[in-house]
Amino acid sequence: MDYFKVGNCGWTIRDTAFGNRIQFWEIAFRLAQYNDFRFAVMVDGDKWKETRYLDFPYTKSSVRIYHQLQNLEKLDVTQDEDEHNVVIRGWLKEIESNKSYYIKDDMDDENDWEWSTSKLPTFGHSLHLIELKNKEFKKKIQDKVSDRIGIHIRHWPVIDTNIYNSRITIPRFDYDMKMKQVRKTMELFRGNPFYLSTDCTYEEPGQGPYLPDFRDENQWVSELYNDFDIIDYRDILQEDFSGLLPNTYQDNRNPGWSKVLDKEGKILETIKYDEDEHHDTLDKIEDMKIRRDIVDLFSLIYCGGDFISSDNTGPGSSWSDFVSSYRFSLLNKQDGLTL
Repeated sequence: MDYFKVGNCGWTIRDTAFGNRIQFWEIAFRLAQYNDFRFAVMVDGDKWKETRYLDFPYTKSSVRIYHQLQNLEKLDVTQDEDEHNVVIRGWLKEIESNKSYYIKDDMDDENDWEWSTSKLPTFGHSLHLIELKNKEFKKKIQDKVSDRIGIHIRHWPVIDTNIYNSRITIPRFDYDMKMKQVRKTMELFRGNPFYLSTDCTYEEPGQGPYLPDFRDENQWVSELYNDFDIIDYRDILQEDFSGLLPNTYQDNRNPGWSKVLDKEGKILETIKYDEDEHHDTLDKIEDMKIRRDIVDLFSLIYCGGDFISSDNTGPGSSWSDFVSSYRFSLLNKQDGLTL
């Protein structure tokens, strides 16, 4: 079998970059589809752990095969515009088979993220084909959020927000101003229950807990739970937390190390994290982090009310783009493998 190999887009244990990775998966899938599925999409089983719980059509998840596919020809899938600003879709074409290819992602390029993603093909054609494997779990999510409005609050990006061309520009880490914007938006839907998806804590992006309890008074968003009817991923995964250590934090002074803490901040264990090694505690928490992400995404997708994307509460994100595209496909009842 020949493959279109998809990169990991800067994956880390805390920020799995799923919203960015999925853009390149969709490009690879559409290329495979255009070529009558003479190719399958190949992803790294170690980084694409979402494949444990989600069915990606025509996709192979493997650590061994992924790393065996080396020195592949790179396909540049960025697109250009002609002199009339009309997009030229030169990337979607017949590809010579009998060999595999690598879908070039932004991490291969010296140019910054904003430049490279701005030239990617339109996002959202095939996302609705990704399905939860466990249909009972799917129904559980749907039942929990059937009457709720989904809201996504994104943490500040590593770079300043004004680069993201958001409709709202908030100074970096200005928590008061951000809370005012969030409240202003939620007040428009006063009286409605919400499902909240966020990674916004007082820690810098990528430095916070894997599994934050947003109701805890030390969390930035906790005050919202007092004033609005809100549920989050913990309400759906509640029974799965039994026996799991409360939280794991990265040791900022010693990169590569994590500290497992109890509710009061007592250090229970110090773990050296190595991508090539595995640790039972980290594996459990990382797996729960993956399930947290999946619950967040599909709760926002299946919310019966409106969806408030992150560009209404701060900077935009590919996470919100995924949800909006998927919901659009559901609303329009798109079925089958269509471009």
